[in-house]
Amino acid sequence: MLVVKERIAPEDRDDTEGLTNPRAKHVERGTLHGESVRACLPVLKRILEEVNDEQGIPLGLERFMSAQGLKQTDINFPLDEAAGARLALFFRLQTKVKDVDRIELIGRRVAMFSREEAVYWLANVTTADPALRSWATSGLRMLLCGEAGDKRVPRILEKVRARG
Repeated sequence: MLVVKERIAPEDRDDTEGLTNPRAKHVERGTLHGESVRACLPVLKRILEEVNDEQGIPLGLERFMSAQGLKQTDINFPLDEAAGARLALFFRLQTKVKDVDRIELIGRRVAMFSREEAVYWLANVTTADPALRSWATSGLRMLLCGEAGDKRVPRILEKVRARG
């Protein structure tokens, strides 16, 4: 199981009123597990290989997206904003989708998002209002991978895979 959590600094929290020593908190943004993880390893590698440290040196996090790497537990990846937003958005959108091809298609298309697109859509699918959150999630899911049972998904997935 892979989990994306967002670290919210004490100064950015809006629930610290009355606290004498507010701390950062972690908010779960999405999970990915089971067959979906194996099907989406190329997508996860693509997103993680772009993560660099403060000096611009690649962290090599993609090496953990292998059968051997996934056996390790309790590993925390220091994601940048772009990778964190893409992964959180992907993990959130793929929930309730049963077709592994549609899940992979969501992941591959989200991996192509710019930082700005990923952050914008993540804000929409995690908004506090349940109706707005639901509309954003279902609408973006439809945009990225169509409806369940759509016979065109394999063809589109092959096109997207060919692009890299």
